[in-house]
Amino acid sequence: MARTLSVLVAAVVALCGVGCATVVSGGGGAQKVTVVSDPPGAGVSVDGRFVGASPVNVPLDRRASHTVEITAAGYETAKLEVTSKFNPWVIGNVVVGGLLGVVVDVVTDATYRLSPDELTVQLRPTALPTPTAPPPAGGESPPAGSVSSPR
Repeated sequence: MARTLSVLVAAVVALCGVGCATVVSGGGGAQKVTVVSDPPGAGVSVDGRFVGASPVNVPLDRRASHTVEITAAGYETAKLEVTSKFNPWVIGNVVVGGLLGVVVDVVTDATYRLSPDELTVQLRPTALPTPTAPPPAGGESPPAGSVSSPR
């Protein structure tokens, strides 16, 4: 009986030392955000800094929101926001982890999460300019399809 009680107490102490948000979302300050584009190979920049070609996993600071730009020659640039939000798993510490669990979540930066954590973008081709005929040089020319006779 004493051994069972010791194991039970050790399990409760271990659970109290782990923050719910840290367990569910991971900690460590950075959260990986996946960027996938069609066409693949598009350039990906975060907050104005080039981070690679898609598809790419980018570790981002979860305490701040970020602007992601995806660019490819012949396509319109896509600009998306990844937003830092309060991680609701921290509330689980009230029931399971108590104050120690909240401290673990704060120390491991698990109190925030980035949303969305995956960006899938279909880039749109840029519109090609409509070709226009240059104005006739030195005078008017007859309309297309008409026949002119010498004078």
